[in-house]
Amino acid sequence: MARPKKTHRFTIKSFKNRGGTTSWRVSGTCPDGSRVRQNLSTKADAVRLVADLELKAEDAEPDGKKLIKSLLTPEQLAEAETATGLLGGRGLADSVSHYIRLRSQAAAKGLNLDQAMAFVASRYRPETRSASVLNAKAEYLASRAGISDSTRSNYETGLGLLLKPDPNKPVHEFSVQDLEILLKDYSNPHTQRSFRTIFSGFFRWCVRHHYCLENPCDRFDKLQRDMSQIAALSLDECKRLLHAAMHLQDGAAAATVAIGLFAGLRPSEIRDLKPADIGREKIRVSGGKLRRTLKRSVPIAPVLAVWLEEFPFEGLPAGWDGKLKKLKKATKAKKWVHDIIRHTSITFQTERDKNEALTAYNCGTSIQMMNRHYRDTIDDEETIAEFWTLTPAKLRSKPPMVDLEIRKPVNWPDKAKLKKLVWDKPLVHAAKDIGVSDVALRKRCIKLGIALPKQGHWVARG
Repeated sequence: MARPKKTHRFTIKSFKNRGGTTSWRVSGTCPDGSRVRQNLSTKADAVRLVADLELKAEDAEPDGKKLIKSLLTPEQLAEAETATGLLGGRGLADSVSHYIRLRSQAAAKGLNLDQAMAFVASRYRPETRSASVLNAKAEYLASRAGISDSTRSNYETGLGLLLKPDPNKPVHEFSVQDLEILLKDYSNPHTQRSFRTIFSGFFRWCVRHHYCLENPCDRFDKLQRDMSQIAALSLDECKRLLHAAMHLQDGAAAATVAIGLFAGLRPSEIRDLKPADIGREKIRVSGGKLRRTLKRSVPIAPVLAVWLEEFPFEGLPAGWDGKLKKLKKATKAKKWVHDIIRHTSITFQTERDKNEALTAYNCGTSIQMMNRHYRDTIDDEETIAEFWTLTPAKLRSKPPMVDLEIRKPVNWPDKAKLKKLVWDKPLVHAAKDIGVSDVALRKRCIKLGIALPKQGHWVARG
């Protein structure tokens, strides 16, 4: 038996509004002859209105039969009834619309909805707190008790990069791409590695304090090993380095350079070295970056003993970084890399002792590290022997040609004369009489507590 044909009294048509939006129009005729013509903003509302109108029309039929007309098949109607029961009173159309919207958002990220929810479930922590990178940096540095001034300065410099884009950016919003953008201007692998270490320590601390869920540094690509950071000074360059150290500020840097060149200590170990650590035959090393894991005694070679007798070690000289720049320039080295003085010492120690294990033990490293980093060997036995006899007396007898920029000490007047001078003539002319810049003269007066003429003083007198 053929299924009776359905009669649809009402239709739905879509049309474009002037503003570019889409509306749906419901039109038709009721059993009583009245016309229906109504515009709605969503198709779902239009479908619901048609269903209600069709139902009322069926109720108004004279035979009293109440039929429900639907575009759905019986199976679909059964599923709709089941779904409505599961929604607990929420509208079926609203629920489906919400589901479609969530699925579209997940698809925009290249995921399906199940994957997106699994990601959220594995990473969401209700105890996570929001903190700006500026506040987290201050809290992190305050927690680093006991670190040296140089280490704290390195932390300030490295973490300062995180503040450049936006100091108020929440810590949990940093991604590995953000960090790579900050580091892209630093081509030196050593600098990149240093900043990566600082970032990683900071974000590990943030994870422990619930400011972020993961350390973005864990997803950095590994840096390639940079063999360009391996180099050693030649014998002539060593001579110029030692000769310049003897004459720079009356040998203020001589002991530091000699300890690095003839004992192979790391720069950080020399920075923490104290005069009491230097004995007659050995140097006791307990500082530097390995202070928590390694303590050792380094033998004092005869040539180093001569240097320390003439230039006793009194600690790292003031302004060491500036002095090292001048010494570097004086060596005329073809290649200067980080730790080159230590590289040079271990290279010459290896050739002198012919015992990699002994050299590695004395220098606080391993044979594997020596094979990896200290490959600039010297085959000439005479060169090796001459290096270990570079005493101050020998360098004075045959001084190398050294271009060393040495400033003459300033003969400053006493406080009373200096005060009279700066009030007798403008600062520029007073500085010229002393042989310094007006900036240096101003700093000297501030240091001594000498009040300076106010701006416009000499104009008024003129």
